[in-house]
Amino acid sequence: MNKLVLLLAAVGFSGLARAQDTRDDDIFGEGAKPSQPQAEEKKGDTPAQPNTMERQAKALMDTMQIGGRLELLSTSSVAEKQRFQEGSFVPSKTADIYFDTRPSEEIRVFLRTRIAELETMIPTTTGGTERITTVRQDIDELWFKWDLARSVFITYGKQHVKWGSGQIWNPTDFTAREVRDPFALFDRRLGQNLIKIHIPNEKLGFNYYAVLQFDDAERNDDIGLALRGEFAFLGSGELAVTAQSRRGSPLRLGVDVSSALGPIDVNAEAAFTKRQNRTFYRDGILEDDAIVLPTPYQDEDKAFKQIVGGVRYGVKYNDEDTIYFGAEYFYNELGYEDRFEELYSLFLRQSQNLYAGRRYASGYVRLPTPGDWNKTSFYLTGLGNLSDKTSIARLTGTWLVANYATFEAYVSQCFGKYGELCLKIPENLKAFGSTVPELQQALAFVPTEKTYLTAGVGLSINF
Repeated sequence: MNKLVLLLAAVGFSGLARAQDTRDDDIFGEGAKPSQPQAEEKKGDTPAQPNTMERQAKALMDTMQIGGRLELLSTSSVAEKQRFQEGSFVPSKTADIYFDTRPSEEIRVFLRTRIAELETMIPTTTGGTERITTVRQDIDELWFKWDLARSVFITYGKQHVKWGSGQIWNPTDFTAREVRDPFALFDRRLGQNLIKIHIPNEKLGFNYYAVLQFDDAERNDDIGLALRGEFAFLGSGELAVTAQSRRGSPLRLGVDVSSALGPIDVNAEAAFTKRQNRTFYRDGILEDDAIVLPTPYQDEDKAFKQIVGGVRYGVKYNDEDTIYFGAEYFYNELGYEDRFEELYSLFLRQSQNLYAGRRYASGYVRLPTPGDWNKTSFYLTGLGNLSDKTSIARLTGTWLVANYATFEAYVSQCFGKYGELCLKIPENLKAFGSTVPELQQALAFVPTEKTYLTAGVGLSINF
């Protein structure tokens, strides 16, 4: 029983885990599969057999892999009309630990937890700032995997599912609850409570999925259902068709295509939604001498479309190195052309970041390990909201330190008067909002000066 107690204590103490989507996608991993441990018998007298719980604990311990990721990150931001030395400085610490065990060929268990400490500067009502330290501990993933006759694979628990081929926007990723940070090299989104049923057809290269969604479900009929089929074609292409339905949520249909056209990779996503129960806004006016709040309305009968198209091209500039160029365009009928209506919807949380505008475009350059710099990589990403005419660009460099740790440094700057990507509100709107009850809380901490320059450094290690 001592081993069992130690095992349960170790699992209960865990904190966080490295993001490895390949672990989620690969049902039983690579390489040889561990065999079921056998009890060792002594010569002579027949030993007392260990009880069932001890055998199970030994099987778990014998096959368990433990790893994680540690990260220290410091970020500095400078607002317009502010000197650099007056800018905010925010450190954060993240610790990830995962436990991965396969006690038999029939089942696999995975736990990944996350502990994060973040310090933020919060504006006060007196015009100053206050430093707030928050510590969060979350279960990122906790799931069981097993199969039925090696033909149907089932994953039950909190897990990661990512659909869609877009680099920045994924309107067909219907199970996602949050938007991925397009500039971050590490995806910090937490997993979702799901049952995922996967039926592969290896001969044809097809995959079929059925996903039951339990997040935010309070009643049995709150459980959502998503269906997806993936179909390979022409050797390098893939077509995916997705549908999702959930009580109180829109009906969603999606098509996703990706393929290679010679040396160029292309992708396209199209999502169509109906029964939108969110609130939209129109007819707002924001001028120096006049403010008219947008009028709310709903349009559940309309079918809204979201379309993404992208290209990616790699240029091999010597025998070992390649530089990658990519571009993407997003048309979003759920977004706004008018800047005031867009921001108003964001402030009232009816729109998501990067999905609030009507039209977007992005471009990026990836330069991994150039030339003799085999421990260095560079990433340049630019993203623009064409509707409110704001944009942001970020340059990131990474360096491998002592063959184990990764040092990251980045700098980003926003361009444009103000809008989603250069967030601020005019002073007259903030003063006006203080007299409107539904806006007081939403606008209380929105700055009247945009943060135009942000820089950060970090150090991380995987183990």
